[in-house]
Amino acid sequence: MGLHGFKTKDDIYCYSLAKALYYVVSPVTVGFYAPWGRSKDILLNKVESYLCAETCRKEKKEFLKNGQNTRKTTGKDLIKLIFLIIFYHPVITKEHDLRQNKRYVFIRFSAWEFAGSDQLWAGLITTLCDGIERCFGLAPISVYRTVAKKTKFIDAPLKQEWVSKKFLCIPLWIATLLVITIGITVGALILIFGFPFGDPTGDMVAAAEGVGATVVGISAAGIIRVAITVIRNAIVTQKVTVEQKMNRTDMSSQLGFMSDVKREIKTITCYLKLIEVFQRQKIKVILEITNLDKCMPDKVAGVLNAMNILLSDPNAPFISILAVDTSIIVECVESSQMLKGMANNGYQFLNRIITLPFSIPKMDCETKMFCLGNIINKKGELIRETEEDMTVDSDITSEKDQPLLRKVVPHNDSVVSDIPLSRSNEQGQSNNFLPDKGKKTKTLIDEAFKYLIDERMKDVTDNDVHIRRVVNTIIVTIRLMIMDVPRTQIKPHKVAEWVLLATQWPCRLSWILQCIEDEQQRICLDEQDVASKYSIYSKTLLWKVFEKSLEELDVIKSSLKHLLELDGDPEIFQKLLSENFTVEDANFFLPYTVNLDYSIKREMELLRGSNNMWESKKSNRLTILSLLNMSIEEVCKEMGKLGFREDNLTKYRKRIEENNLNGRALVYSDNNEIRATLGMDLGDWTLFSVYFLGVLPPPPAAPAPTQVINKQEAPKSGAENLLKGSIMSLYLSNENL
Repeated sequence: MGLHGFKTKDDIYCYSLAKALYYVVSPVTVGFYAPWGRSKDILLNKVESYLCAETCRKEKKEFLKNGQNTRKTTGKDLIKLIFLIIFYHPVITKEHDLRQNKRYVFIRFSAWEFAGSDQLWAGLITTLCDGIERCFGLAPISVYRTVAKKTKFIDAPLKQEWVSKKFLCIPLWIATLLVITIGITVGALILIFGFPFGDPTGDMVAAAEGVGATVVGISAAGIIRVAITVIRNAIVTQKVTVEQKMNRTDMSSQLGFMSDVKREIKTITCYLKLIEVFQRQKIKVILEITNLDKCMPDKVAGVLNAMNILLSDPNAPFISILAVDTSIIVECVESSQMLKGMANNGYQFLNRIITLPFSIPKMDCETKMFCLGNIINKKGELIRETEEDMTVDSDITSEKDQPLLRKVVPHNDSVVSDIPLSRSNEQGQSNNFLPDKGKKTKTLIDEAFKYLIDERMKDVTDNDVHIRRVVNTIIVTIRLMIMDVPRTQIKPHKVAEWVLLATQWPCRLSWILQCIEDEQQRICLDEQDVASKYSIYSKTLLWKVFEKSLEELDVIKSSLKHLLELDGDPEIFQKLLSENFTVEDANFFLPYTVNLDYSIKREMELLRGSNNMWESKKSNRLTILSLLNMSIEEVCKEMGKLGFREDNLTKYRKRIEENNLNGRALVYSDNNEIRATLGMDLGDWTLFSVYFLGVLPPPPAAPAPTQVINKQEAPKSGAENLLKGSIMSLYLSNENL
């Protein structure tokens, strides 16, 4: 427990924001910025809890100051509220202005729930109307909508909080009592003397009955009209009204709809001000907008415009919290057709709307460990191994069920079939692994979780979704492994690290697995001392495999840009690989790697294999990937395909061997230097450069421009190497080259 009882830094950030919101002057829009996976809903719940705690504290302080309790909108207070709404005007007294106690109405709008609507922003307004009605009740706001035009706010130095409405200089409630009294009197007279017929001038009773009936009839008509309006407002709520108007498509109705929305916001603002006077506290509506970064660009723009409507009234008690990932929202704003010419820079557009930016920093180690501990504790039921679990494990892993299991677990084609996926088969053991042969499943899972808490998760991720994914995947992975591997051979810490690799670096790990598969296929096709080569290669560290293929990955990284963005910190990736895992480990864990999308590996297979072969065949030249892996002997062998004269071919091969011109040297050397080293004439150099270096002939010369050309600017050569300017950004160093 940290300072002031805060458990994590997230609590401190949320408390600071809640404290600021309590004293901020509305209307205001808060930019609650957090990256994807930071559990913005959880953070908003913390802000709500701190605001409620502050509200209770201020409420107690205000009661000690003036001895007045706040009123509610239920029971007797509801009857009193409706009476005051009908017959009185609220007064904004000086005492009311000085009140510090507040009530917060939290309305959470999940934009994703309204993503299918043509007018997403209208869903924001309907959610607001519905939230106000649920909080204060449907009856008071229905009555207020009926009498709102006859209700005004009095801002004067008065002591009373309510001033009676007047009818013919008589308080309205007294006039209503008089009408009721007259109605009762007329009813009694009619009951005693009967209804008057004929000429009433000679009969005073009949005259009184006629005048009374007229007054009562007129008043009754007005009361009935008000009652019908109240009932209609209660049945056809404002949410339903907005939705009906939202479904219209003509432009005139849309313009009228915008006017209606602004009028509705004004009505809600006045109603909340009246409730403030009645309840003896300030009221603020906090509209929390979430999941907006899951919607289409034009709908995002519509919601942002609706927020401007909420801010258009300077007296509106609205605090809008826009909980989004800015990197996504900015792209939506910039690509929206609704904001063309208005928001070419998404960040500037947000700055015009947001009045209080609040960015949640990266999750620190202490918060991360606290979050991980909570997730693991909640998974206790899932990892509890009962006697029934033991029986099920024993039955499932029986020998007769093993073939069925092998059909379910994915294997890595024919090459991996040579690798013993089940260590027990290697040792000639039985496939029936009973729980008493090793640690219990719960123990193995607990050890893997303990390793996460003690070591790796501190530096890996600050994404709450990724943390949950790692925890869930570890449970599944270990339960898969105990059905096919002796429990004594399961190392929980390596399972945890492998799950982390597949979760945090899916692109780089898929690349390594594809490189391993290709190399194992080459070993099998060699047909010479396969077992020995395979045994040596299986001991190779995965980091060495990655280092060897870095240049290939750098060449095609533009095609994998969207996949490389999925990966985490490369330095931590290097640390995990260089310390622990070999090719043998990768082959062992692959059948149980359920958290790795194999479509990523498939895309790399196409880029690295068949796609390159097709490009080479189509263009009659070597691809960069093929050239990078060529030795001196392979370069000399390829030279023979170009049709050089025998004496020239011998000379070129000799110079290639003398200057150590392997494929990598050809890729990263200057073309002019290569030509000078080989001593080629123009014809041979053309054949060589097109086939090996991918140099295409220059395009036809364009007509000379009319403007003056800068003489200092040299024309670009059409025979530039296609690889020039390629930057090895994936940890290439001098040692790698």
